[in-house]
Amino acid sequence: MKRFPLRELAHVVAMSGVVLAAVRCGHPEDPHAHDDASQFNVHSALLTSNRDALRLCVQESTSLRGSSARITERLGASLRTVSGHPDWEAARFGSKSPTIEQGCPGPALALERLEPKESIIGPGVALKPSRYRTFIHVLDEKTADVVLGERQVDRAPAEFLRVDDHVLAEVSTALVVRESYLDHPEFAARWLTGAVGLQAMEAGLPGVLGDVFDKPVTDISSLAKPALDPTH
Repeated sequence: MKRFPLRELAHVVAMSGVVLAAVRCGHPEDPHAHDDASQFNVHSALLTSNRDALRLCVQESTSLRGSSARITERLGASLRTVSGHPDWEAARFGSKSPTIEQGCPGPALALERLEPKESIIGPGVALKPSRYRTFIHVLDEKTADVVLGERQVDRAPAEFLRVDDHVLAEVSTALVVRESYLDHPEFAARWLTGAVGLQAMEAGLPGVLGDVFDKPVTDISSLAKPALDPTH
């Protein structure tokens, strides 16, 4: 398996808010295992070599399906705000325009309390990551009360890629947000900005909050939903 120097991994962590997770393995490494690390791109905030543009996917609560076009429009406005970030060009999102697409891969969002340090919202460990850097789940108030409690929005890993024998890197990030919070300035400045791999902004000023998301090296066994068997 291709190995990345620690300084390169540290650079990606600093630039893109990527979570590195230590994997507790009970068996020797399979010498014939899929070389996932060849897909890890340390030179772009897209994080994988199969992505040529910033793509977001959006999944709404069933009750909001009739408003999907309007929700996509509102997310597009937030993404345009994020595109004004001073590090946008340095993130190397590619020459193509960012897109927001309906429907996210992976299992449906569980109707239970989201625990950001324990939950995975998306495919989990993938042999071939999806095209999406960011997964957005937009909830109605009733569903949000169950999943988020009193929170307006929260984040969790969506996809991991194996980058070393015992290390997984988060290459896709999920946001779970109340529909009523989509137009709040903080959603774009803090949450969406961070979820595409840039430093959060406050009141339009970059770097005021710094990097607000934890990037721990953590035991992957603490993460749940779905199981961490690699998927295609």
